[in-house]
Amino acid sequence: MNAGICLLVYGVVLVWGSPVVLTRFGRGMSPGYAVTVWLTTIVLAVGAWIAAAASMLRELLIEDAAVPVKFCLDMLLALNHFGWPGRLTLAAVSAAVSAISAVVLWRLVKSVQRLWSRSREHAHAAHVLGTPTARPGVVTLPADHAAAYCVAGRPDAIVVTTGALAALDEPELAAVLAHEQAHLAGRHPQLMMALRALALAMPRLPLFTAAVGAVGRLVEMCADDSAARRHGRETLLCGLVSLADSRSSRPPALGAADTEVLARVSRLATPAMWGARLRERILLSVVLAAVVLAPPVITFWCHA
Repeated sequence: MNAGICLLVYGVVLVWGSPVVLTRFGRGMSPGYAVTVWLTTIVLAVGAWIAAAASMLRELLIEDAAVPVKFCLDMLLALNHFGWPGRLTLAAVSAAVSAISAVVLWRLVKSVQRLWSRSREHAHAAHVLGTPTARPGVVTLPADHAAAYCVAGRPDAIVVTTGALAALDEPELAAVLAHEQAHLAGRHPQLMMALRALALAMPRLPLFTAAVGAVGRLVEMCADDSAARRHGRETLLCGLVSLADSRSSRPPALGAADTEVLARVSRLATPAMWGARLRERILLSVVLAAVVLAPPVITFWCHA
């Protein structure tokens, strides 16, 4: 079978099959590793489709062998011999393919621009309207509800409401701010923008839509682990509970207590045993190896 077709099938399998596997195996005991597997799968799925298109184009334009793709194109071009109905059909097919590609690319670019512009405006407004604190990049906003969140911009901003200052003691506040700093240090807001843009551009493809929720949960856990290492699990746990109890609305950004709080609290309160973490890492490693090794195996097999 032609390598381009094999890679195309491989990409389809990743897009429709991998979300089920990754959601089942990446439950948050090794969140950083799970994020790596998710992102690798997304990159390889997109790369496989691009490589498949390039391979097919090369064979259509250069090679003379009667491969399946060339046969299909010859059949399509044969429509030219049926007069204006055939030419009209060929033009419609070409226009549809070109239009779909253009729309996907346009939606992707516009989504990235819109999300980044909104984030920059939010960060700028936070710095203008908020009160600077002794901590670099941290501003306070007057609000009754307790909230702490970060937003990417130029510069980035960590926003803490006066309600959060009232609800948290100093160690809890330090732990919550460490959670937000971990988001910014890991460039989690930018990562989530990219994933949301892919989901908006291709909303019917389950890999991209599932990645938004799954990776969003995992990066929250990554930030929890970073903050817990610096300030202790109990301190961060108390801070999250205080924010969740006092919260009356969700801020439009990555927040310390805005994504499946109960699951995260349970995870901090009862850490997974090392055996369970090892088992999850092994399963994720198997999935990662299969995803990474499949393209070269497919290419070798098709050209053997």
